[in-house]
Amino acid sequence: MVYHADDMILSPVREILRGPVNDVLVCQDLRSSSRACYLLLAVHDRETAKRLLMVLQDSERGSGEEKPFLKMFTENELLCLLFPYRPDRRLDRFAQGQLVTPQSRERVCVNLVMECLSVPLPYPLLYLALEKENVHLLQDDGVYFTYSFDLSRMDESVGEGDCTDRCVQILLSLLKKHSRRQLKSFELLRKKSERGAYESLPELYRDIRISALPEHKEPMRERFRGFWQRNRDTFFRVLLRISVTVAVVALIILICQLIFGNFPLLRIFQNTFEVIGTENLTMK
Repeated sequence: MVYHADDMILSPVREILRGPVNDVLVCQDLRSSSRACYLLLAVHDRETAKRLLMVLQDSERGSGEEKPFLKMFTENELLCLLFPYRPDRRLDRFAQGQLVTPQSRERVCVNLVMECLSVPLPYPLLYLALEKENVHLLQDDGVYFTYSFDLSRMDESVGEGDCTDRCVQILLSLLKKHSRRQLKSFELLRKKSERGAYESLPELYRDIRISALPEHKEPMRERFRGFWQRNRDTFFRVLLRISVTVAVVALIILICQLIFGNFPLLRIFQNTFEVIGTENLTMK
């Protein structure tokens, strides 16, 4: 079957998905001299087409005329959405071999959240984009989505919190390392995720940025200064407690000296074989 969108003639060259309510095809524009390829999502179920239009219409994401698709058109009884085509390089397949340092794993996490923030997909579709077959990894650690959506799994009630939770699970799988010591970013995300604390993507982006390791090793002086800035309040509290404890002990010793003439605990430092009662054997 050939599809017509304005001045484009789209001929399918590969079928990615044949689903119960929609198909996903890689199509080639026969009117393009370069035979440019696109991803075509063709909805053949009328009820799903209505639900999809409502999701797109009610979306608060994107600004102005920015749309998540290149074109939307109809072909006979089909509702069609045209997206850019990008070859697959799935994150779950390439991450293990490519992301060999903690910095690279955290860098990809930042890029994934940035992609979630920047792509103008409504949340129900972003939730589908965060499925493993739609998240892909560039060689420079960039992240991009493809749009092979099975719309039978689309849920209109999905919001930003649901997308954030799904994104967190991907980040945790990237950051987790089978060693005794985990990354600070992993521990922060894990603890907040277990409490159900994440409600927005900007909050997740902030946490992964502030907890990530620096890309370049800082000079010793700068690291010491940063360590001091982060922990000076703790040092002050510890020093204050030690000072108070020393002052209390000194006061107790002073009072004992005034009342008893000595401090009972100091007797443990005396040689019991030289001092027996009031007799000092060393004096004889």
